Amino acid sequence: MRNWCIAAALVPVLAFAQAEGGGLLWSISGNGLSRPNYVLGTVHSRDARAYEHATSLLPYLQSQDALAGELDLADGAMASGMMMKAMVLPPGKDLADLMSKHKYKKVKTAVAHDLGPMAIIALRLKPFYLMALLGETAMRSDSAEVLDQYLQRQARLMGKEVVGLEKPEEQLATVEDLPLKQQADMLYDLVRNDLYRKDMERMLDAYAKEDLAGLTRIAAIGGLPKEFSDRLIDDRNATMALRMDSLMQNGRSWFFAIGAAHLPEPVGVLERLRRMGYRVEGVRLE
Repeated sequence: MRNWCIAAALVPVLAFAQAEGGGLLWSISGNGLSRPNYVLGTVHSRDARAYEHATSLLPYLQSQDALAGELDLADGAMASGMMMKAMVLPPGKDLADLMSKHKYKKVKTAVAHDLGPMAIIALRLKPFYLMALLGETAMRSDSAEVLDQYLQRQARLMGKEVVGLEKPEEQLATVEDLPLKQQADMLYDLVRNDLYRKDMERMLDAYAKEDLAGLTRIAAIGGLPKEFSDRLIDDRNATMALRMDSLMQNGRSWFFAIGAAHLPEPVGVLERLRRMGYRVEGVRLE
């Protein structure tokens, strides 16, 4: 079953902030911590390139007391009827109402081609979530689970607590702030550009090379409207950094695994933690 949440929906085609030098794994120390904590920039993908350094990550995960992702992907609330309802277009509203006949025909054709039998159901989703489903098809499915799910499962197998920095309803509320017409415009742009497949390939190659700056440059091609980027990225960065600080100051050590889009400067999680007094340093993986 697919994960109907923004943590899974934030495929790399959406956007990254400005990047700094460094890779995907960062140590967090100082500010009263007795030992380093770690934050990993993930990519919500099942492509083998997302797993390029998965084995190298496990010792860092093992060294910590607990793991925090954007969401606890095992949270039953994510599969609830309430969450599903929030992702479906309101009664009486169809995707065809949100764009011209020409654009709708092009989108409908792409959805039928890429999603097959799921197309009928998918066309009832709000455009943002339909974008997420289409985005999945632009990436290979070499694994049964996205990297975030894998890390959370491994943490549980190690006997560690797994928590979410956000609640599903908080992430859903972020999408609700974007008008349906604007979501539809973004959806058409995605389809018109063939789901940015070539850029997706380049981004996953950059991820495998731990090239955060390269990820940023490529992802900027399919950028979000600024007002939505502020809510989807910047505002959530502030919330996650505050909650990370609170968790680290409770006496336990943490392995944080959040989308790579949330790491870079100037308003990313890394810089926000530095402003709080932490020492944040890149860790190269083998």
